Amino acid sequence: MELRQLRYFVEIAQELHYRKAANRLFISQPALSQQIQLLEDELGVDLFVRSRRTIQRKVELTEAGKVLLREAKQILQLSQQAIEVTRQAGLEGPIRMGVFKTLLRSRILNVMNLLAERLPQAKVKLIELPSFLSVQQALLESTIDLGLTVLPLQYPQLTAVPFARGNIAVLLPQQHTLAKETSLTLAQLQNEDWVEIPPPLNPVYEAVEALCQQAGFARTIIQEVNSLELLADLVQLNKGIALIPSHFDVSQLAGVVPVPLVDSGRQAYPELDLQHVVAFLSGSRLPAVLAFGQPS
Repeated sequence: MELRQLRYFVEIAQELHYRKAANRLFISQPALSQQIQLLEDELGVDLFVRSRRTIQRKVELTEAGKVLLREAKQILQLSQQAIEVTRQAGLEGPIRMGVFKTLLRSRILNVMNLLAERLPQAKVKLIELPSFLSVQQALLESTIDLGLTVLPLQYPQLTAVPFARGNIAVLLPQQHTLAKETSLTLAQLQNEDWVEIPPPLNPVYEAVEALCQQAGFARTIIQEVNSLELLADLVQLNKGIALIPSHFDVSQLAGVVPVPLVDSGRQAYPELDLQHVVAFLSGSRLPAVLAFGQPS
């Protein structure tokens, strides 16, 4: 007897209808009927009145079925309690969550809030790492439990669950001649001075360089910095223009304007798509991983 079969049985007993139960369980009706038949064969009793189902297309429990329903509910409840107790035991230590330096604080807070909802008793220890690649390396070395990084994953041993995505915008000084444009292509920016976050901190650096070459120019980068905040400050001081994630909030920073970056078809560059993910070792059974969910 399997717990899965007991869950199926309880669902049918509560719905009193095979098709409705199958829909709620997201399995086919023949597969559900087969599992109940296997359960009845193992127990050596009928759990449902077959004549009623044949004539009225409804389900009615036999006396044996009523007994099993009562016992099955208790078994499933105890099973769930065992899962919760085990998970709580695994939460004695903090969840070690790796983040990279240029990751926006709002992204970190969103994931922490999600963990707080699903694991209220858990404590989260943030570990700041130099780059999105170093987060993936730390997962491989098991020095962190979860990692906030961006695709692509560099190691096949890792699995990722998406939690946010965005594109790239151009940050300009407010007095810049292009600041009033509704969107800009890289070709329109070929004569500009740039402030940039260098690799490996910048997940789209190489892609931007390649797109600029396709547009027929090489960027003049006059300053490299290691944070988005300092990047925006230098643009505010009119030291150059910069590329920022489109979700980076500069509303509190006077004197700068973000403008969407688009290709010749006036669409966001697919090469510069930013997909933020929560990553972990594939097959991990840590409570934090199980609570966060598996990819679909």
